[in-house]
Amino acid sequence: MTGTGTQLKHNSRCLDIHGIVSVVQTPFDSAGELDLASLRRLVEDAVAAGVDGFLAPVVASEVAFLSAEERELVVDEIATTANSRVPLIVGASTNDPAECRAIARQAAAKGDAAYLVAVPSAIYKTPSAILPFFQEVTEGIDLPLVIQDFEFNGPGMDMLTIRRLKEHLPTLVGVKIETVPAGPKYTAVREAFGTDFFIAGGWAVPQFIEALDRGVDAMIPESSMIRVYKRIQRRYERGERDAAKTLFHRLLPILAFTNQDVGNSILFFKYLLVRKGIFRTTRMRCPEPGWDRYSLSVAEELIELYLELEEGDQ
Repeated sequence: MTGTGTQLKHNSRCLDIHGIVSVVQTPFDSAGELDLASLRRLVEDAVAAGVDGFLAPVVASEVAFLSAEERELVVDEIATTANSRVPLIVGASTNDPAECRAIARQAAAKGDAAYLVAVPSAIYKTPSAILPFFQEVTEGIDLPLVIQDFEFNGPGMDMLTIRRLKEHLPTLVGVKIETVPAGPKYTAVREAFGTDFFIAGGWAVPQFIEALDRGVDAMIPESSMIRVYKRIQRRYERGERDAAKTLFHRLLPILAFTNQDVGNSILFFKYLLVRKGIFRTTRMRCPEPGWDRYSLSVAEELIELYLELEEGDQ
């Protein structure tokens, strides 16, 4: 991963995480309550699969449907189960800076690696409000911050805004870029801030090979397909780009189906996790996407495809 152009080194902090950092899905039992046993199985499976870190709770964890107590319980369970084998980035996104700070303080006290806060969607139209929001978020917090530039159907923050954040927030160590298009922004941020600034992608995982070409530090997909993602990454890092691309192209039908919307993604991967014996139910708190028998049939075919890929040539 190389960067060109001016490198702003406002502080010496960096987040040394590379590879696949996975969002931990939240399992619920048939009554809709947290299923901590399934959560522990998911974390253990991801670690065994070679995951390089965890991020939770965030949108794909159905964080909007968790109470503050449940959020803390989920984070504690992930951290306890992972047992420092891989780092944990704690999702601390809310529209209230004080609530973000409270979550960040908990994460710092427990020794977590960093915390992530999304740009509130309401202030994207007022870029001048973004820096003051994050200045409130970070007040008195020494834990490294990753900002989620999160606009599924838009360009997200402009580079001037990102530069202002980098210059004025001493604890800012990186950005998770989930905008349209993501690729050119990966490169623009890398060229502006150099290799010490953490850059991650998430919703743009269908452009995984492009992200690797552009030198992204980590991709942050969900936690059920780690084995295949890691196989792709390892082939790429060995200089076997064509082999990585071939395997990735076999995964693309799944990503085309799941990335139609967030609810669709959550439900599909819960079905996959049930099939793998990790989750006990597909129960969601997020509104379900309204699958009919055709949707379910396609999902079942794609689950078979994934399992074949996972069990295939290592």
